[in-house]
Amino acid sequence: MHRVVGIIILALLPLTQLFAGKIFGDIKMGDKPIAEGSKLTITAPIKPAEAGKAAVTPAVVDSGVTDKFGAYRLNVKEEGKCILTVHIEKQTATLEVFSYANATRYDLVLEKDKDGKYLLKRK
Repeated sequence: MHRVVGIIILALLPLTQLFAGKIFGDIKMGDKPIAEGSKLTITAPIKPAEAGKAAVTPAVVDSGVTDKFGAYRLNVKEEGKCILTVHIEKQTATLEVFSYANATRYDLVLEKDKDGKYLLKRK
C-alpha cells in the first residue's frame, strides 16, 4: 500500500512543478490588447550583492510573445524579484514582478508618457 502511494506521489510531482514560477497575464494599451507577437523577456530573480562582490546583472531566463488577445506566459524557476520587459516599437518598457512557487497573474497596461516613451504598469 505504501509503495502505491509513493508511486502516485512521484507521478504527480511533475504536475506541481508545471506551474511553479509561471508568470502570466495580458497586456493592454488603452482598451485593446497590444499587438500580437509583441516580444517579452524576463530576468532571473535579482540577488543582492554579496560582501566583496559586485551585483550581477540578472540574465534573461525566458522570453515569449503575446497572442492576439495580448496574453503571455513566461517561466522562472527561482523565486524572487524579476524584471519583465516588453519590447515594442524599437523601445522597451519594464516592470518589477515577483516569481513565486505558484503561478502568478500580472495583467498589465502599456501607456505612453508625454515624451512618447512607453511605461508598463500593473492594472
